[in-house]
Formats: sequence, structure tokens, C-alpha cells
Amino acid sequence: MSQVSKKTEEIFQQIGEFGPYQLFIFILVGILAFEPALVAYSFSFYGATPNHRCKIPGYENDTYEIQSEYHRQIIEKYIPKSKSGSFKTEYDNCNINEFHQNSSNSSLIKCDQWVYSKKYFRNTLTSDWNLVCKSAPKRSLFSTLYFSGSYGVLLSGILSDKLGRKKTAYLFVISNAILNIGLFLVMTIDFYNQNLREILFGILRLLIGIAANVYATAVVIAIEIVGPRKRVAAANTIYYLYIIGEFVVLLLVYLIPDYKTMYGYIAAILTFIALYFWVVPESPRWLMAKKRNQEAYRIFRKIAESNKKNFNFLDDSDQFSPIQDSDVPTEEKHYTIMQTLKIIFKSKKVFVRSTVILFNWLANTFVYYGISYNTSDLAGDPYLNFGISAFVELVAILASHYVLERYGRKIPYSIMMATIGVCFISVLFIPKNMGLLVTGLTLVSKFAVSFSYNTIYIITAECHPTVIRNSSLAICQTFSRIGTVISPNIQLLVN
Repeated sequence: MSQVSKKTEEIFQQIGEFGPYQLFIFILVGILAFEPALVAYSFSFYGATPNHRCKIPGYENDTYEIQSEYHRQIIEKYIPKSKSGSFKTEYDNCNINEFHQNSSNSSLIKCDQWVYSKKYFRNTLTSDWNLVCKSAPKRSLFSTLYFSGSYGVLLSGILSDKLGRKKTAYLFVISNAILNIGLFLVMTIDFYNQNLREILFGILRLLIGIAANVYATAVVIAIEIVGPRKRVAAANTIYYLYIIGEFVVLLLVYLIPDYKTMYGYIAAILTFIALYFWVVPESPRWLMAKKRNQEAYRIFRKIAESNKKNFNFLDDSDQFSPIQDSDVPTEEKHYTIMQTLKIIFKSKKVFVRSTVILFNWLANTFVYYGISYNTSDLAGDPYLNFGISAFVELVAILASHYVLERYGRKIPYSIMMATIGVCFISVLFIPKNMGLLVTGLTLVSKFAVSFSYNTIYIITAECHPTVIRNSSLAICQTFSRIGTVISPNIQLLVN
């Protein structure tokens, strides 16, 4: 254990590992976990693609919903039946029958106007901007750009070590507020050029994806403001708050059917977080590592006073003396990513093990994000599907804590991965009129992948030597983000 870690643990033992002031800071930091949930999952609703079909030419008040028997006959005349195998709609989404003059013969042509179902959504970005048919890839691109920003976690890690946890978090929090206000304006203001509007929207989505990496910094602050024995619980609680953020999204989109107004509320929430976050202190552990001991001691004193403990660092100069350059860490050396890769390639056993784990990370990430952000494309009520999806994720994480301690890692993990595979293969053989069964199997898969995704972190840490453990996790997380980036394009494969 290094001198910094040793001194910090000694201080927490004296002042208390978790008390009222730490709880106050923890709540403020924990709310940061809402940010990526609000921004990412809200797109599943305001960017959802409602059932749609071509608009019937010459029928001014045409709607997706059938108005009368005559309307039904007109629809059947002009709109062919869907051949896509979709569980959601019986109509062809992109083609319409064009009848030749003075003839009953018709030919199939592409349409450029659509009508959208109002069953679940009053309006969405997709229906307002007609991001369907040949423009459908634009919707996937907006998601891909957002998830490409997830590589910004590397930037957040560098900045938090260099500038400090608080400054980095505050930078990302302010950026989140400003960028999401900008996104709200792009959605609400009418542009003379729709292409310019879409370009600005895509750029903002990318930058917001980078800013959403505030979650990683929030976890670090949370575990460094509490004592050593409370750190695992602190990290887990931040994850639970992220899941609660999913339920906040569900509440907002359900109560506010107009997506522009709804996103205005999200931008307001993010702005509120930016206004209060300045009261959060710097990580005392980071301050001590940077030899800014007096600043760290002021924070420790606040914690001690809150916990009704004595912090006598001035009276005990030996125990709490400033860390000198000559202090020698007693912990094992930790290697950089490049050094870690050299070690992995040198050992055949470590290389094979690391390769298997690496592709398991990719599979878990691809499936987790592919399911989580596409629940609106499943058969059934999208609000109910999303709520159940978030609930089973929470249950899976809680269950994993108990199961992994009792039955180990390998067998439960293998069972969950096999469950995902069986569910997905089963979907191929389900008739088109049984869409709800597909939804059920998808939610079972969401439980399994939430369990396995949580487990792969533990397996990765335990399967690598201590000296390359942190770097191995960083490599796996970086590689797995390929799955995150390509997951929004699953729907394009269906189309």
C-alpha cells in the first residue's frame, strides 16, 4: 500500500468512514449518475420510430389510424402488405401503389410523405423530421455519434488525474448543461435548411456523448469521499442511481407527451445540477496524492465534525505529516497499457485468457446496449417495455451480488450467456403474430446480460495479475466500446 493510501485509510479510521457530511456529498455526486441516463435513454422515446406508412395521395386528412370502412378500403388499395417480417406493423413502410391513368394496373413506387401512428407517441423527432425509409440511417447515425463519445472516458480519466476530480466533473457538468440546451434549441427552432439542422444535431450528440462521461468521475469522487470498507457499496450505489435515472426518464416521457417540452425539462435538470455542483469538495485522497495536504485536512475536518469525531492531525505530526518526495510506495508496481500488452503477448496462457475475456466484453456490451436502447422497437407498449427493462436490470444486479458470492463466477456467468444465446436463436422461429413473445424473450435476455455484464468486470479483475489488473480493465472497456458504437444499427439490419 502506498503512503497516500495508508495515510488516507488511517485518517478515515479516525474520523469515520461514512457520516452525515459524506452522505450529503454522496447524494450530490450520485445525482450526476442521472445525467447519462437522462440524455441517452430519452432518445429511445423522442427518437422512437412510430408505426407508419405512405400517405395516400389526394387524401388530405389521411391518418395512420383507420377512420372508416371507406378509409380502410383506400388503404388496402394503395398500401401493400409488409413483407419485412416486422411484429409491429402490417403495412409496407416505404412503398405505395401508383395506378396508371385509365387503367386498373399499378406499379410499386417509393413515397416521400408518411403518416404516423399516434397510439403511443404524439410526435417524435423521427416523425417530425421523417427519419424513415431512406433517411432511417440518419436516426441510427445520431445514436452512433452519441456512443462514439463514450471514448471520452479516456479524456475524463486523464483530466481527473491531472486537474482533479472536482474540476473535471464540473467541466463535464457545465458542458452537459450548455450542450443539451443547444440540442433543445436545435429541436425547437425552425431552420431554413433541414440538412444544417441535422448536421448541428449530430455534432451536439457527439459532444454530449463525450460530456456524459461525467459518470466515471462521479464514481471516483464517491469512493474517495468514504472510508475503504464503504467503497464497494459506494460504487454499487452510484450504479443503482443510474438505473433510478432510467425510471426518471420513464416518468418524464410518460407525463410529457410532447418531446420538445420533455427535453426542455431534461435541459433544465442538467442546468440545475451545474448550478449546485460547485459545493462539492475536491477528493481529499487526490489532494494528498498531489501533496496539497492542508486542503485535504480541511475536508477531513468537516467530515470529522459531522461524525462528531476528533481529527488531531496538528497534534500528531508523525501520523499525519505531509507526504514527501522521498516517500517510497510499498505496493507492487502497476504497468501502463503498453507494458500490459507486452506481458499479455509474452505468455500464451495469459494471451488466450485475455482474448476470450476481450470478446466476452464485446458481446456483453453489444447485447446490453442493443437491448437497452431499442425497447421502443419491440411489440407492445414502449413505456411498459422500458419500465420492465429497467426493473429487470436492477433485479439482475442485486441478484448477481448474492449469486456470485455463493456459486462463484464461472457457472453463473456461463448460464447467463447461454440464456442470451437461446433466447436470441428462439426469436428466429417465432411467428409474426406472436410479437409479445419476442418482447418477453428480449426482457429475459436483458436480465441475463445485466447479470453477465456486471460479472465480466469481476472476472477480468480476478483473471489478471495485480500489476496489470487496472490496465487490463482499461483495455477491455476501450475495446468493448466498439459494441456500444455499433449497437444502434441493429434496427437497420432488421430493415
